[in-house]
Amino acid sequence: MTAKIIMGGTEATIDGYKWTSEDKALEGALNAMLSPYGPWGSDPNPDYTAAQEAVKLLGGEVTEFTESEFDPEAVY
Repeated sequence: MTAKIIMGGTEATIDGYKWTSEDKALEGALNAMLSPYGPWGSDPNPDYTAAQEAVKLLGGEVTEFTESEFDPEAVY
């Protein structure tokens, strides 16, 4: 469920609901935006959702993402 974004020429990656980036200030800001309680259990793609929220609030764009397969038997 990895997602990558680019903001002002700097890339950041979210994987397992945790951001990483070479720019530690950006990494810290992005991680601070995440819920301390973790992602919603009803969201099958929490990393992609977090990436979309980050670019919506801070600008930039989602450049890459891996979407989870939809399981019609699962309760999201």
